[in-house]
Amino acid sequence: MKFHLQSAAKVNLTLDILGRRADGYHELASVVHTVGIWDEIELDIHDGGEISFSCSREELAGDDNLCVRAVTKWNEATGANFGARIHLQKRIPTGAGLGGGSGNAAAILLALHLATNHALSWEELPAIYAGLGADVPLFLQGGAVLMEGIGEKLMPLSPLSGWLLIVKPEVSLATPSVYCAWDHGEFESRNDTPLLLQTWSRADLSEVAARLGNDLERAAAQITLAPVRLIELLNQSGALGARMSGSGSACFGLFESEITARDAARKLRGELAKDVQLRSSQLFVAPFCERGVEFSLEAPATSAYDTI
Repeated sequence: MKFHLQSAAKVNLTLDILGRRADGYHELASVVHTVGIWDEIELDIHDGGEISFSCSREELAGDDNLCVRAVTKWNEATGANFGARIHLQKRIPTGAGLGGGSGNAAAILLALHLATNHALSWEELPAIYAGLGADVPLFLQGGAVLMEGIGEKLMPLSPLSGWLLIVKPEVSLATPSVYCAWDHGEFESRNDTPLLLQTWSRADLSEVAARLGNDLERAAAQITLAPVRLIELLNQSGALGARMSGSGSACFGLFESEITARDAARKLRGELAKDVQLRSSQLFVAPFCERGVEFSLEAPATSAYDTI
């Protein structure tokens, strides 16, 4: 059975680190929204045989890729013996805090869920994706979500309308390293999430932008100052508000329209060219979107994942 899948990126509009559990995971509260930068996956599922995987980025083509692990964990959980041929066209940057790998895994799981006529209930799926990434449930839900616990508790929110300018510097950040820096820094949460939720029902982008927050920015700054500088430049370029996403290193600014986001991208590109450490940054203009995974016979429109 063949599928053409697309999986989105995400940004954390807030990210509060509320404590560390005995098992090492961190309790959090975060308002997250899926964003229209799309990876594409060609998936051919068959009975028996090996799982073969290829990727447009060779460094991601190992057997430990989340696409491969998603099929393996599905087989383990259901007793199935699926083989698969998978090709991933990677557009979402890695080491960025944009959730690309988790979105890929969510797409594979959803395809297997459909291909096997819902062999597992939605209530049973957490047993599979728990070992794949905290953001997998988000992409199965899509849109705007309040995420709590270690990422497994989700409450849907009304989606936003607006555009983002996302900047990924050359430096990447590993999530465990940033959380380690958080623990060693003994920081306290700023608890931005409750403040953002107070204004959410009005869905006014300027009010949302004024209440963005990310506790992990302080931890990431112990490793690299690139996100600090990018947030400053995004604000100077006309963003309604700017923050780092997840554990970084990508940062984003919010804009009312595609035109204003693209104008800001042109200005920002000029500023980045003056900075040796940031001149190789990737820029994306993308809208908020309401789905984390899509099935389509056609590629998404270029404006949905446009690299500047």
